[in-house]
Amino acid sequence: MKTYRVIILMLFFSSCSVVQKTVEVDIRPMAVETFLQKPFGHRESIEDFKKSMPEGTRIQKLIKRNPRPYHKPDTIYNFLYKKSKVSIYKTQFSQEFLLGGSVRNDQIELANGIRKGMTKSQFYQSFTNLDLSQKDSITLKEPNIGRTANFYFNRKGKLERFTFTGKS
Repeated sequence: MKTYRVIILMLFFSSCSVVQKTVEVDIRPMAVETFLQKPFGHRESIEDFKKSMPEGTRIQKLIKRNPRPYHKPDTIYNFLYKKSKVSIYKTQFSQEFLLGGSVRNDQIELANGIRKGMTKSQFYQSFTNLDLSQKDSITLKEPNIGRTANFYFNRKGKLERFTFTGKS
C-alpha cells in the first residue's frame, strides 16, 4: 500500500513540472516598413511557401467559384502546420496574394528572425525603428499596402503567437 502511495506521489510531482524549451533565435534587424512589405523574406507565392514551410505542412485547396460560368474559379491555398495557418489567394489570372495567417509554432520563422517563444527584448532587437511598449500585444501597420501584423506575448514576456493580414 505504501508503494502505491509513493508511486502516485512521484507521478503527481513529475506531472506538475513544466519544461520550457528555449528557442534559438537568429535576429536579423530590419525596419518595420521593410518587414511589413515582405514578412517572410521571399515572394508571396505558392511555390515559395512550399519551399519555406516546415516539413509536414499540409496544403489545403479551396475553390471559389465565380458567378459567371465562363470564368475559371479562384483558389485559396491554406498551408497548415500543426496549429499554424498561412493563406494565399490565387486568382483566375494566376495572380497570387497573401491573405493572412496565424502562427503558433516556433518552426515557422519570419524574415527578421521572429518566431514563437522569443522574448520581448529579442523581438525589439529584430527591428531598427520600433518604439518600446509595455503592452502584451504589439500591432504593426503598413498604411500604403494595408498590411497588419499582431504579436501576442504571454505573462512571462515570451511571444505566444502572431497573426498577419495580407495586402488590401
